[in-house]
Amino acid sequence: MSTTTAAQAAALSRRRALGTLFGALGIEAAPSETSMRRSSKAPVDTRLAQLNPSSAANATLVVAPPPAVAWLNRATFGFTQSDLAAFNALGASDSARWTAWLDRQFKLTDDDSACNTRITGANFLSLNLTPNQLWTTFHSDTDNYDHRMLPIAEVECATIIRQTYSKHQLFEVMVDFWHDHFSVFGWDYDGGPIFPSYDALFRNTASGKGVFGNFQNLLMGVCESASMMYMLDLYSSFAAGPNENYARELCELHTLGAMNYAGVVDPDPYSGVYPIPQVTAADGSSIRAMYVDDDVYNATTALTGWTISQSTWQVGSDPNPGMFEYVDSLHYDKVTTTFLNRYIGANTGISAGQNIFHWLSIHPGVATFIATKLCRRLVGDNPSGALVSTVANVFLQNYQAPNQLQLATQAVLTSSEFQNSWGLKMKRPGVAFVGALRACGADFTPVPDLDNPTYVSGQWTTTSSMLWALQSAGHRPFYWPAPNGYPDTQTAWASTGTLGLTLRMLAYLLESTQDRNVAGSPYLADVQAQTLAAIPIATNRTAANIAGLWCDRMLGWRPANVYNAAIDLMRQNVLATDVLDLTTDTWDTTHLSKHYTQSRLRSMVVLILSSPEFLTR
Repeated sequence: MSTTTAAQAAALSRRRALGTLFGALGIEAAPSETSMRRSSKAPVDTRLAQLNPSSAANATLVVAPPPAVAWLNRATFGFTQSDLAAFNALGASDSARWTAWLDRQFKLTDDDSACNTRITGANFLSLNLTPNQLWTTFHSDTDNYDHRMLPIAEVECATIIRQTYSKHQLFEVMVDFWHDHFSVFGWDYDGGPIFPSYDALFRNTASGKGVFGNFQNLLMGVCESASMMYMLDLYSSFAAGPNENYARELCELHTLGAMNYAGVVDPDPYSGVYPIPQVTAADGSSIRAMYVDDDVYNATTALTGWTISQSTWQVGSDPNPGMFEYVDSLHYDKVTTTFLNRYIGANTGISAGQNIFHWLSIHPGVATFIATKLCRRLVGDNPSGALVSTVANVFLQNYQAPNQLQLATQAVLTSSEFQNSWGLKMKRPGVAFVGALRACGADFTPVPDLDNPTYVSGQWTTTSSMLWALQSAGHRPFYWPAPNGYPDTQTAWASTGTLGLTLRMLAYLLESTQDRNVAGSPYLADVQAQTLAAIPIATNRTAANIAGLWCDRMLGWRPANVYNAAIDLMRQNVLATDVLDLTTDTWDTTHLSKHYTQSRLRSMVVLILSSPEFLTR
């Protein structure tokens, strides 16, 4: 074959690859109408911009993956072949296997020692320290910023390790969900040094605690944590100067949601009662259905005096620095007020705030708000009202149960709407990143550059480059500055900028090495070695078999559009059934099937990772 012919074949192959991927989005390879361009120029199809979000989402996938793959992809950070094999060994049918898998995930049955060993090997210093120890070791260090902020850097790295390698995948998914719900900017100057204790709230597996525990316990634990107090200024909200930041977000973001905000409403001038309907709370008594600004103000005063030991001059000499404390002398409770039409008595001290948390935990509106967010994360951006109502009822009826949040999560995952839907969500950049690490069998143990004795000043490490790629795509862990958490709708992540940077991040991942500053360092994901091991007989290493192997590993099935595009990229100017040599990686433009074969293999993997099928949940 001549050089010119080979180049033409390469261009045709690229066109086929792009054409099939555009086809997956419901866009014709060639537009039906020619735009107003001179005859020598090829017409350009601009109809992608005309697709509304719902039609684009519906056009993404024509055929769904096998049920097990679809379920695992939404209840984990991305399925792996080992996950699928373990799943298939759990029963005689998909339904029985799903029930058994959920039971193991909720009970944390699976051996997670390999992940724990990886965490231990990273030599993190702060993860297991108490709030008191974190305060005295890191928060008190005002001279060395790198040392002061090491705790949040370590939590960030440990989170990626756990999301990638933990066998307790559903637990990690829910830790991520609740971190978004109770969002704290990890790199806050005061909150960052004590962030491990905040993360520990969600990871607590004791009865009634953590992401599978009781909502009221979690809600109060979040309030009393130093990281949240610094985030929303509750630590300095005293009788002499109340600060409503926390109380407002408690209502709007943590419990009732904007859906239950009545706006500016005046009470009846004679009775003082707001003209807003009452509903029945889980304790059987009535409670106002929606909150108003006065509820925020009254919650603010009820929570004055809730602070952190040694966080301000008023409590600068108190014991147990970094720990929650209630200081009655800083609390304002001189008059009787109300919250959602329930009375907060004067001179009731800390119980005034505790009552507010209890009333919120039994409010039907809170149950609906939490259920909506759970369904949105696990099913789709617009879950049905019937599903939300079912989950809300489970949440509310079990308000005293130590495993309330587990039961609510289980109600979503066992619903027919979850099991029969697919393609209603797209992976956020961080989920795509971790999913790629998992599917590609990557070996990546990120460690902070901060306060690291082995770090060479001025070097750009592999960990830094990966975190920068996540930050550029808009989804670095604990890096969202506002208290509302990272967005959880498809449209928030579907812009050309975000999607382009996500695809660039995935491509960069496949070219990254264990140590980017050492020549010859192994790839994070050595797809060549894995391919050779998976297809040990050289005569079986055809484009069709190689593309099939990686479609199976990353997608769980072989959608024709992606599979054919991957084959075309690998085979170049030979047949899909012809043998390829994956042991060389040299320049050869006279025979494109031999041209940088290993590099082309990595590009083929990136092509699959960039497909709508991989990026869809």
